[in-house]
Amino acid sequence: MWTALQDPDNRENKNAGNGGDLVKHTVYLTVVEHLLSHKPWREPLRVRECHAGRGMYSIPVDDRRRSMLECLYEPVDADVGIPLHDRQRGSQQALGVWPGNPTTLGWYAGSAVLNAQGLGGGPGKHLIEFYETCPDTRSILRTVLAALGLDGSRIESRVLPDGDDGRLFDGERYVVTNIGRWDSRDLVLLDPFAMSRQACHQAQRDRYGRIVDTIIAKGQEAPLLVLFWTWGRAFCVAEGDLRDTNRPVSNGYQDLQARLIGAGRYLISNRLARKIRGVFRFRYRHKSPRVVQVQC
Repeated sequence: MWTALQDPDNRENKNAGNGGDLVKHTVYLTVVEHLLSHKPWREPLRVRECHAGRGMYSIPVDDRRRSMLECLYEPVDADVGIPLHDRQRGSQQALGVWPGNPTTLGWYAGSAVLNAQGLGGGPGKHLIEFYETCPDTRSILRTVLAALGLDGSRIESRVLPDGDDGRLFDGERYVVTNIGRWDSRDLVLLDPFAMSRQACHQAQRDRYGRIVDTIIAKGQEAPLLVLFWTWGRAFCVAEGDLRDTNRPVSNGYQDLQARLIGAGRYLISNRLARKIRGVFRFRYRHKSPRVVQVQC
């Protein structure tokens, strides 16, 4: 069973269900829901998710993420119109791990499971592809998706590479190589983690630059893109890739944002931004003294 499978080499597992994840997953769910309610994405929408992860994440009893997740999971016995709560409830019920009480939660559903379930419940038939580096993590994700019981007549899900050879898979390189062949019915979900702020990560930033340049060049037929930056603990030493930090860097946050806006490519409309802000109105009892700012 998937609950017993381990991928200890994946360092990102410990971040699943943290504050940045809740923001990212709410954005993903809201964008997918919005597209499924409009032409031409009602059929088909093709979601291409990079850094897909293992699908389901264990939350230990002594983990500091629990207080925030206990708040999110209330109430456990009904949907409440908050996409992240309702999708967590639906996916974990399908997998048989939804808790009877928020204090007994044991799992958090990642974006791969949430997006797959959302697409599978929408109108039409859709495709979702997952790109994940670690072979053990990919294997677990395939097992979780099989257990989720997706309706094959409504959704096709693929964890690349097909015919997995057990090697590391570079999903970002795959996106760079193929994005020129995709069109406006493709939604690319990219999570660059902490945006690779330091000079040694310039090559990775340049990848995002090539992706953005391709989208701009393709105009209205370009794929849709969610490029999600998490500012994280290193914010105070960021090297210019966020507003009001030390200095701009090539293909950093300010650079890519300016190019997209200059080309008229607003990734989230004002109406959709208001909807995203609205779905974040749930109580938050996290005990951290930090102040977190969310910008849409």
